[in-house]
Amino acid sequence: METSLIVIISLLAIMLILIFMGVPIAIAIGISTTINLIIFTDMQLLFIAQNMFSALNNDAILAVPFFILASTIMVQAGISRKLMELAEACTAGITGGLGMAGVMACAIFAAISGSSAATVIAIGAILIPGMVEAGYDRKFATALIACSGSLGILIPPSILMIVYGVLADVSIGKLFAAGMLPGVLLTMFLMSFVYIISRKRRYPKSPPMPIKKRLIVILKNLPALSVPVIILGGIYSGIVTPTEAAIVAVFLGFFMGFFLYRTLKLKHLRDIFVNSAEMSAMILLIFGFAYSFGWLLALFEVPDSLSQIMLDSGMGPLMFLLWINVILFFAGDFMDPGSIMIIFTPLIVALASALGINLVHIGIVVTMNLEIGLITPPVGFNLYVGSSLSNLSLYEVMKAAIPFMLIIGAALLLITYVPSISLLIPRLIFGSA
Repeated sequence: METSLIVIISLLAIMLILIFMGVPIAIAIGISTTINLIIFTDMQLLFIAQNMFSALNNDAILAVPFFILASTIMVQAGISRKLMELAEACTAGITGGLGMAGVMACAIFAAISGSSAATVIAIGAILIPGMVEAGYDRKFATALIACSGSLGILIPPSILMIVYGVLADVSIGKLFAAGMLPGVLLTMFLMSFVYIISRKRRYPKSPPMPIKKRLIVILKNLPALSVPVIILGGIYSGIVTPTEAAIVAVFLGFFMGFFLYRTLKLKHLRDIFVNSAEMSAMILLIFGFAYSFGWLLALFEVPDSLSQIMLDSGMGPLMFLLWINVILFFAGDFMDPGSIMIIFTPLIVALASALGINLVHIGIVVTMNLEIGLITPPVGFNLYVGSSLSNLSLYEVMKAAIPFMLIIGAALLLITYVPSISLLIPRLIFGSA
């Protein structure tokens, strides 16, 4: 047990020192793993390359670059504008309707892209200027979209859920199903908050829209809404795997962009593929190195040792869940969600299994924690994106985002301690979770 503790302290210490020195996270993980492999084992360094190959030689991992490509296509094709029109038609004539439409558009776009950053950029670029022009406070509008964009990693299909599913050996289809109800609840919480604040601050009602015109707008933009329905419907019906669904999403994006809406041109293809390749390479490199990181932990039985310490201390499931939320909250302040997911998942899964906690449920709890990490400084990426879109300082956006953080935090506690919320749909679809 002593060796196990020394190994984990050494791994984390070297990695964190390198990260604070400005070393890219993927490289920091790789260097930490390499140094500890040399110190604590007599294995050849070639083993790291073999481990990375084993990690990436997985059909489910193929879904990650394809969903990233699909997300990039949707942004370039202007699908976000279609979703905004659809959402505005649903909230027409309501106090704060434009802000509520923004939350709804973020939720729908999240179900297409699986990416938080893409959601903030795609919806924020349209909505923030529109809300300011309509009379909303710029800080409020920016914080709203920055926080609503975090739905991109909770509402399926989610790239981080795919990573968790592979690492935890949990059905990705069940994880996607488990994220649906929490995603809908959080969307409703945010929309309700926008309505309350809009009434309090006397923000304008959305322009009323006759029922006939509303139906025309909805029908006109329905193809954009069909994308998540086709993707998730295909997975849950068993017609396609998550990886095949990601490929379908790519072809749907190209079809709508080139033929249906005619917003894509051949000249856009280079930027689409280059941007997608860069983002995919970054994520997969982190995943490959982190797989070796996790393997080294398993070799020295670190998860087993931590599980035994936890059980000996008398820690129960409720206290464990509380500590997971606290630890991941602070980790989210300094690390990006992908790195946190990859590094902490093997430990969390081992400890949760020892306490009999459902691994699908804990997967949603982890994902929601990473969602909060996207809107908490200093790493909170969504805050930086929102700041750049609205030309506000990071401090102004952060201060305006505090009420939204509290709402998401309250939703996290609800989901954490009422597991039936996340497990209801998987049980209905699959018969078990």
